[in-house]
Amino acid sequence: MKLPLKLKHLPEIFFIGLGVAWSLENFISNNYINYIALLSVWLLLLQLIYKNRLAGIIYGNILGMFSLYMLAALYSELREFETITTSFVLLMSIGGIILGTAIFMAGRMLYNYLTTDKSYEDNVLTISF
Repeated sequence: MKLPLKLKHLPEIFFIGLGVAWSLENFISNNYINYIALLSVWLLLLQLIYKNRLAGIIYGNILGMFSLYMLAALYSELREFETITTSFVLLMSIGGIILGTAIFMAGRMLYNYLTTDKSYEDNVLTISF
C-alpha cells in the first residue's frame, strides 16, 4: 500500500517540529541556543530531502530510544507527586501524548525505511549546487 507523500514523511516532519519547539523554548526561556536541537532539525531536513535508507533506520532507532528514555523520565517525575493535582494531570496527559506520539512516529519511521524497496544514494550527505 502506497502512502501519500505527506503521510509517508509525517515522522520526519513531527520530529522537526519537536526540535524547533525544543530550540525555541530554550532560546525564549534561557536565551540559550540549543545546538543539539538545531543539529537534529538540520539532519532530519536533509533526511527529508535525500531519503537515505541507512540514515532513516539509524535516526528512527535513536529517536525511538530517546523517546523511551524520556517516557521513563516522565514516569520518574510523576512518582514525585504525592497527591493528584492539576499539575500532575497536566504533566501526565500532555507528556504522555507527546511521548506516545513520538514513540509511534519513531516506529513508523523505522517501518518506512526498513520496508522501502527503492535504493537511494547512500553517499550523499549535503546539498551541492
